[in-house]
Amino acid sequence: MTMTRNEAEWAAVFLAAGELTRRGYSVSLTLGPNAPLADLVVRAPSGEAFIVDVKGKCKPGAWMVKPKSPTPGLFYMLVRLGMTSAGIDRAADRFYIMPQTEALRLTRTNVKHPALSGFTSAAASGSLDDWSCLPN
Repeated sequence: MTMTRNEAEWAAVFLAAGELTRRGYSVSLTLGPNAPLADLVVRAPSGEAFIVDVKGKCKPGAWMVKPKSPTPGLFYMLVRLGMTSAGIDRAADRFYIMPQTEALRLTRTNVKHPALSGFTSAAASGSLDDWSCLPN
């Protein structure tokens, strides 16, 4: 089973929203071109609000993260969808969660092609399942 980049992005947004909801957060989707900063508006169980930019992919490779101006309360959730030639493998889903400051620290800017800026999953390994970095 193969997915387009767009399909992987949508699947990642919904998977991230579902996982946050399962963990007690209230989640709203921000849809369309008028919401380029983040995909989710989230309220922690404590009541603190923050935003999440979700990146999704179903194949190995670098995470493409274009640097954004520092924004208070912005977090990144990188979702590696568990996909095999046989189909979906939910046990292989991976969530890399980090504050924007960490994403900025990891991002290597591609001067010639800014859309290709980003970092590897290995560089982000310390953020694998780091749900504790989110407000609670």
